[in-house]
Amino acid sequence: MTEVPADSGAEMYDRTRVAYRTAHVAPALRMCPLGQVLRPSTRPLFRRTLGHRERRNGMEYRIDACETVPQAVLRMPREVRPDRLGEDIAAGMRELTATVRRAGLTACGAPTLTFRDETAPDETAIVDFGVPVEPAPTLGPRSGAEVLVSPGATVARTCHRGGYGSLADAYRALQEWMDAAGYHPVGPATEVYLVGPDEVSDPRRLITEIRIPIAPSPVIAVRVDAPFPDVLERTRKSLRQQGFRILTETDVQGVLRDELSESIEEYRVLVVCSPSLTRRAVRAGSRAGLLLSCSVVVRAVDGAALVEATDPAVLTRAADRGDLRPLADDTRRLLATALDALRAPAHPELVAE
Repeated sequence: MTEVPADSGAEMYDRTRVAYRTAHVAPALRMCPLGQVLRPSTRPLFRRTLGHRERRNGMEYRIDACETVPQAVLRMPREVRPDRLGEDIAAGMRELTATVRRAGLTACGAPTLTFRDETAPDETAIVDFGVPVEPAPTLGPRSGAEVLVSPGATVARTCHRGGYGSLADAYRALQEWMDAAGYHPVGPATEVYLVGPDEVSDPRRLITEIRIPIAPSPVIAVRVDAPFPDVLERTRKSLRQQGFRILTETDVQGVLRDELSESIEEYRVLVVCSPSLTRRAVRAGSRAGLLLSCSVVVRAVDGAALVEATDPAVLTRAADRGDLRPLADDTRRLLATALDALRAPAHPELVAE
């Protein structure tokens, strides 16, 4: 519902923050009779493009990449305080309900919450309360709300069935799917309360949809469910087997620890080049230097490791150098082959050999 820079990154869906905020959403929704005004009418909001299934803690998540269609949305930004999160969400939902009534709007979708920006758990956050509506002219400026047309977008989408305490599993399933499918988030997640506590008393019957705007990743990536040191060594070996030479290796975790006293998970950056491809790049002209080397990142993620390499084809498109496309394609092919060797051949979730 709101745009953020494309480099917002997967950290937006940090499991600590998800668990922190969802623990307060359920009591907030119970305090607000959303079903009286904000329950959806039936209308198509998605064009499905592809699907996949992920399993987390015994629950299977159907994940779809969908094209959303433009729709009118009542958006109402409000602050929520970390020490009064449930109270502020409940107040916002009540105000959203009142605004719909006051403006004579017709709600045509379920209510949503979108956390605009990444904030620390102890900081006040700006949240967009929203609901799809049929446009009406009686919304006054004093309300602080606005009706806008939300443009179509590509989103990763799944539904969580059950209580909010396990909602973080759905976020993890979405993130694992994005890593494996070659997508990255380009905006904040939106939670859609399709069946809320105002409708059912059994938490097992709750249905929450999660949508994350996505775009094809500018990197080649593979997730490996194995210890970081093992994956790092396998990555070095696989790159060498494809003719790459490792020029430098930077311990980012160590740099941040020593220089800024910052603690992060294990994180290495390998700068590599292929001597044979480098010779071709030099012969192609001075501006071909952007293809002389590539960065390969190996980082620990939730007990696994994510290996990512810069996509040379993206660089040639950015530099508008169509003449370098064959060289970029060959470099990409070798990088993809090296990373593909890290995949387990019999498992779709890219576990280690």
